[in-house]
Amino acid sequence: MLVYDSKQLFMKYLKGRRRLVKDLTVFYSRAARNMKRSEIRELLKVARKPDIISFAGGLPDPKTFPIKDLEEISCELLREKGALALQYGPTEGEPPLREEIAKWMSYEKASIKPENILITAGSQQGLDIISKVFLDPNDIVVMELPSYIGGLQAFNAYRAKMIGVPQDAQGMRMDNLSKLLAKLAKKNRKPKFIYVVPDFQNPSGITMTLQRRKTLLEIAYQYDIPIIEDSPYRELRYRGKSVPAIYNLDTQDQIIALGTFSKLLCPGLRIGWIMAPIEWMDRMIVAKQSMDLCSPSYTQLMVAEYLKRGLLPKQIRKLRDLYNGKLEVMLKTLKHHMPEGVRWSKPDGGLFLWLELPKNLSANDLFPKAIENKVAYVVGSAFHCDGKGQNTARINFSYSTEQQISEGIQRLAEMLKESM
Repeated sequence: MLVYDSKQLFMKYLKGRRRLVKDLTVFYSRAARNMKRSEIRELLKVARKPDIISFAGGLPDPKTFPIKDLEEISCELLREKGALALQYGPTEGEPPLREEIAKWMSYEKASIKPENILITAGSQQGLDIISKVFLDPNDIVVMELPSYIGGLQAFNAYRAKMIGVPQDAQGMRMDNLSKLLAKLAKKNRKPKFIYVVPDFQNPSGITMTLQRRKTLLEIAYQYDIPIIEDSPYRELRYRGKSVPAIYNLDTQDQIIALGTFSKLLCPGLRIGWIMAPIEWMDRMIVAKQSMDLCSPSYTQLMVAEYLKRGLLPKQIRKLRDLYNGKLEVMLKTLKHHMPEGVRWSKPDGGLFLWLELPKNLSANDLFPKAIENKVAYVVGSAFHCDGKGQNTARINFSYSTEQQISEGIQRLAEMLKESM
């Protein structure tokens, strides 16, 4: 009979526990093994310390949340339609909200109907639904370089092969796109879709010009490739003339558009949507049913009433006034304090600026030093599907106060001067 003392038993338990944890990974699907943590979410854990000025997130300013309006609507909704608001709803979304979104989008394209709208839990779920419906392992997705990290995560989870096309100040380079698609065609490879964030792009802040949008559509028609137009910042224009949405220019029902109220109202409502041709909508509804059955009826009906009362235009004007002031402070402080050799984008809207450091500097390597200097950003390599962009970074101006923006940029500039 074997006899163990308490220490031996404990060590045996730990050894077995380690073996158990290690062996659990064999049960994971290939898709689960391929999933990666969001670099932004991990960085935010560090950047949330109270003494750090964080330009890392994409958070709206809480002062912009229409709390009083939503409180009034919420109380009225619970009194008059509480049973409906607190019940399960249709997968497609509550009809009043789909109708209001169709009206909202139709100011640019009158042919949009409620049947073209699928309500989602933010536009990130929309990306997941699109990935689930369209992507098989090793399917090709073409995107801007850099591109939105949430898109990279969604497509990577379904094991897509992502190919980036460089941008310039006018958006995705169409000459590069044409060459890429011609090269793929010779190999009998066809991308499942082209993913773009054309308005004040996250992360670069670049807006695709009208001519580039037209050329993109011509190329997509030529090769018969759908375009995913993700545009959460479109309404946040502070200067210059608005450029038509790509879906507004589309004549062949080849666009799937993503929208969200996270930046216009508040992210806690978790209300976004997919606008797509009816022919594609059925598969997306089925895909969503297996995810969550339906989005919350309560928040949907709140937003529907908010839109019905005509409150959104006033809210957008409030956002534009506040964020334009913050953007001006950031641009002014960058110009005054940044060392020579550092470049940055000058967007006409959105929430982000894009920094380019001298090629011999790595934003990844400098991040710990930035934290020591009590300032945070997001490393640019996180937005590159090819893993490049080591000398780039994204900075946000919507969340911090103007005073924090000025102080944070000065801290960042000092750190870069020392490193250079």
